[in-house]
Amino acid sequence: MDIPPFTVTLKNPDIPVRIRQYPISLEGRMGLKPEIDRLVSKGLLESCMSPFNTPILPVRKPDGTYRLVHDLREINKRTVARFPVVANPYTLLSNLGPNNCWYSVIDLKDAFWACPLAESSRDYFAFEWEDPETHRRQQLRWTVLPQGFTESPNLFGQALEQILQDYKTRPGVTLVQYVDDLLLAGEREDDVRKESIKLLNFLGLKGLKVSKAKLQFVEEEVKYLGHYLSKGEKRIDPKRVKGILALPPPKNKRQIRQLLGLVGYCRQWIENYSSKVKFLYQKLSQEGLMKWTREDEESLKRIQQDLIQAPVLSLPDLKRPFYLFINTDNGTAYGVLTQDWAGKKKPVGYLSKLLDPVSKGWPTCLQAVVACALLTEEAHKITFNSELKVLSPHNMRGILQQKADKWITDSRLLKYEGILLDSPKLTLEVTGLQNPAQFLYGEPDEKELAHNCMTTIEEQTKIRPDLEKEELETGERLFVDGSSWVIEGKRVSGYAIIGGPELEVIESGPLNKTWSAQACEFYAVLRALERLKDKEETIYTDSKYAFGVVHTFGKIWEERGLMNSQGKDLIHQELIKRV
Repeated sequence: MDIPPFTVTLKNPDIPVRIRQYPISLEGRMGLKPEIDRLVSKGLLESCMSPFNTPILPVRKPDGTYRLVHDLREINKRTVARFPVVANPYTLLSNLGPNNCWYSVIDLKDAFWACPLAESSRDYFAFEWEDPETHRRQQLRWTVLPQGFTESPNLFGQALEQILQDYKTRPGVTLVQYVDDLLLAGEREDDVRKESIKLLNFLGLKGLKVSKAKLQFVEEEVKYLGHYLSKGEKRIDPKRVKGILALPPPKNKRQIRQLLGLVGYCRQWIENYSSKVKFLYQKLSQEGLMKWTREDEESLKRIQQDLIQAPVLSLPDLKRPFYLFINTDNGTAYGVLTQDWAGKKKPVGYLSKLLDPVSKGWPTCLQAVVACALLTEEAHKITFNSELKVLSPHNMRGILQQKADKWITDSRLLKYEGILLDSPKLTLEVTGLQNPAQFLYGEPDEKELAHNCMTTIEEQTKIRPDLEKEELETGERLFVDGSSWVIEGKRVSGYAIIGGPELEVIESGPLNKTWSAQACEFYAVLRALERLKDKEETIYTDSKYAFGVVHTFGKIWEERGLMNSQGKDLIHQELIKRV
């Protein structure tokens, strides 16, 4: 391609990466020789004397020839990577309309080798080569972006995108690019055929080659980015599912990451994906040797069964409204994004996200607000801010306007209001439906109709049913306080309780010097509770912390096992237990 050469930046470039060549069998060297001779003759490789050296290895292809693989892992570790400007395959197909019936897929061959490498960066990509016939040893280096280099997809993708800016498709045909894979889609066969020929000629003039073996030319169903596309629909490639099913149970964390990568690519087809793979992420966070149990095996089989029974998803129509059903379950936000077609709801994709540790401890209805915000943002990646109606068993607007400020910090509340209340194309609606299956195919059970979120929040946050936030008309009244001060260079801590008809100090005393003022105030509340045990009483405190623990946070912390949002034990854990 006629573009400026790319420059590569390494960390500590003055310290060369030197890795000796692996031993290669004579058969392997004989298999690589034609390929290396070809690359040298075309100017893609050149002789050099570089302080850098990384190994190569021969990989036998099905047809008996050999592929040159350059092990650039150490170079990749030292590379200062540019910000990746690569399309998201998760949302890329949203650009296709549901009315497209004809497709062409163009796979560029040896695409990275079309990008020149700056002279100053070529020494980084040197390797040792011994000719199996002449036994001459020399160093060769790449003059173009090598395959296996971490930056090659990003750099080539940006270069190709700039070139394609000069290419204009005819009306009714859409062009989609993902790195070196191109897709043309249109409603009419003749338009797609003419556009495919035009694009192939354009690419040839730019010095790019196309893989004839992988070319899918004007077909009604094509395979693109691991999915099969046909009129208005996409489905998982059965070979991908078969490959996942054939994987043996993971024995280490590397294999778990591999499994998550393969399954995660299909997450749009799996209902409540985040919850179903949670056990795999828990394995990654465990210390020591990994144990794979029978329960883990059953959980994996459920995921595999979901893949076998994966539904066909509709391609989104950005001109029509979308419907997003959401709910929460066991710390997970899950839902399904749909559009109406001929009176039926067709799934566009299943969405799910794990809630953060803070919101997991909130009442269910408040968790739903977080879930709604998270999945609405996920849906926008597919809908591109088209008209969206969000349906949930929870009254989102009422919670945000009446209850959220008592639980949610100002910064969080502002964020959630911005996502859910301030968008002109977003509508919030309460439904009696409880799960995606009901939403897609059925009606709500009369017993499961919408509940009162305000009442539910009150009930879920009360430590005991007879605890009130307003003063009682009868019973004793106690006023409590605690403090921690530095007097004449020494810290002193203490508490006091005032009560009785004359409002006298009825109890006071010193406390541990290391206690904070919060702990002292909370201890004063504890002593008042102990004095008036089993009696009708009203306790007054000016401690927002103590009041919040008793009426709000204490219930959350109890459900978390008296741990904070980072998973660590609470500082005043024993005091909270006693209260």
